[in-house]
Amino acid sequence: MSEELEQAWAAVHANTPKGWYVGQPMEHLERNEWSMFAFDTTERPIEGKRSREWTAVGQTEIHVVQTMAYCLKELRQGRWPK
Repeated sequence: MSEELEQAWAAVHANTPKGWYVGQPMEHLERNEWSMFAFDTTERPIEGKRSREWTAVGQTEIHVVQTMAYCLKELRQGRWPK
């Protein structure tokens, strides 16, 4: 793992709100992109749907992990990421 990727993961761990689960990055070769999801485990989904979940998308593994770290920081501060 590169130092840049390690730093991105450290930011994800530091910014994850209490009770949230963060998945692993997944590469989608057919779309030439990576995605990563997170959701609030304390929320009770209604008919399998959650309102407090987030999916980050990026062109590389590092980019998607960095994007997720930013989004989790926004969520932790009570803002919905843009």
